[in-house]
Parts: sequence; C-alpha cells; structure tokens
Amino acid sequence: MKKINVALISSVFAVLSLGISIYIYISQPKVAFVHVQEVYNDFEYKKELEVKFEAVRTSRNRILDSLEIQINVLATNIQNSEVNKELNMQNYQYLLTEYQSKQKTFTEDNQAVSKKYTDQIWNQLNKYIEEFGEINGYDFIHGADGSGTVMYANKKHNITDQLKDFVNERYQGGKLDEK
Repeated sequence: MKKINVALISSVFAVLSLGISIYIYISQPKVAFVHVQEVYNDFEYKKELEVKFEAVRTSRNRILDSLEIQINVLATNIQNSEVNKELNMQNYQYLLTEYQSKQKTFTEDNQAVSKKYTDQIWNQLNKYIEEFGEINGYDFIHGADGSGTVMYANKKHNITDQLKDFVNERYQGGKLDEK
C-alpha cells in the first residue's frame, strides 16, 4: 500500500509541477526588441521618400549654383571693366538679394519637407509594427536604440488612465495608496 501512495504522490506531484511550469510559461508576456534605426533605414518607403527629397534638393541646388555663377560673372565684370559698371552693380545687388532669398527659402523648405517625410515614415512604420505585434501575439516590442522606447504594447497592459489619476492625485497632495 505504501508503494502505491508513494507512486501516486509522485505522479500527482509531477503532474502539478508540469501544470505549474506550463502556466508560468504561458502567462509570461511575449516580449521582443528591434534595432530601431535598422528598421527605419531599411524601410522601403523611407528609401523612396529619400530619393524624392534628394531630387528636389538637387534641383534647388542647381538654381542656386546658376545664380552664384551669374553673381561671380557680374563681380568679375565690375572689377575688370568700367563699361556699364552702374548697371552691373544694380544687377549684382539684385542677383545677390535673389540668391540669399532663395537660399533661405530653400533651406527652410528642405527642413520642412524633411520633417514631413520623417513624420510620414514613422506614422506608417508604427502602424506596421502594431500590426506585426498583434499578428504575432507579442505583448511588447521594445526599440533597442538606448531610449527605452516601446515600439508596440498590447492594449491590455496599458495603465495610462490609472497612472494619470495617480500622478494628478499625488500632485494635489493625495496620499499613497497602500496595496
């Protein structure tokens, strides 16, 4: 009878151990990380917008280069010739002002377009990362860029509302809840 009890107890213990191990394994969140910069740099949409941006920037640089050549020619004419010196000076001043204005406008435009494209790229990437996380059953996808970024989180882990309530209560002098 003792042999049956020992064998029975051992079997029950083994089944319980297996059950607990499976529960612990299943209840663990599925977590992964990505190299953010690598995903960003290898994203085809980013590469397409980069080519498009470079074409615009190159075109603008050609315009500035052309104006710069005209300015240099006029500067040389002003230095080397007394003929039409006044007219050349007026043209020189006009082109110089035009160059500076276009250069400023192009620089500001390039920065605005660059920011717009970057925002578009990240908006699209974030949608795809969320979709990937949901399809593959991830609870969290962390960005490995040194900033602690969470690229995707299952909404069941979202404690934003509780945290907002807590920080606002604490800010207004509320006491810590003991749990």
